[in-house]
Amino acid sequence: MTGRIPDPRPVPEQVVVVAFPTAYSQDSWPGKGSPPKSDFFIVLADTKDVVLPSRSFDWLTLEPATSLGTGISQVDYSATDNTLATRRLPVPVEVKGKRYTVDFLQQPGELVQTELVRTLNSPLNIDCLIAICFIAEQIQKIPIPPIKLLVTIVAVLAIVALGFVVSALRHAFVGVPEPKPLSTLTNGVPIVVIPGVAVSQGLPLANIAAEDQTIALQTVKEIYWLLKEVG
Repeated sequence: MTGRIPDPRPVPEQVVVVAFPTAYSQDSWPGKGSPPKSDFFIVLADTKDVVLPSRSFDWLTLEPATSLGTGISQVDYSATDNTLATRRLPVPVEVKGKRYTVDFLQQPGELVQTELVRTLNSPLNIDCLIAICFIAEQIQKIPIPPIKLLVTIVAVLAIVALGFVVSALRHAFVGVPEPKPLSTLTNGVPIVVIPGVAVSQGLPLANIAAEDQTIALQTVKEIYWLLKEVG
């Protein structure tokens, strides 16, 4: 005698959430559609039989169930970016009077953000520093102050122009990825603009490629060292 086949579980046991859900909106969505505002999971029950927890969670938001048809519903959920280690959240869901647990697991984003901050905080390349010091040494040899000031301004403008050229050359290579920061959170690590000056807010910028921001910060450091050595 064969045993009775148990009814299928009406909700998933686990839902895996990407580390940076807000990054969905960075690039154009396939076709002419817009990126979804949230993800969802399916419940094998009518909406009237689905009861979600009324309390809120730190990083997860659940929307009321919506009907997809007879005996099937959709529950939308959204999560904040996770710039730290893997995080897990068991969520109770009641279906037809029976309680189930859906385990939400969000992927870690700590390594990505650590590498982003490390790249942005990279010190000035030693070759660039040697070149800057050489230029500053030549400027210091100019005996006439007005001409010395003029040459310094020209050198600063040349450094800025070089930064734009480097960025343009990088963009010219087809197939080189130009990712924007997946999150602007730095986990409390400040971004060093110049030696002795670091900011905890405002950097990185969300809508500019991380490599372009790194080039810009390197350019600022070059100007700082030039002026420091000349002055």
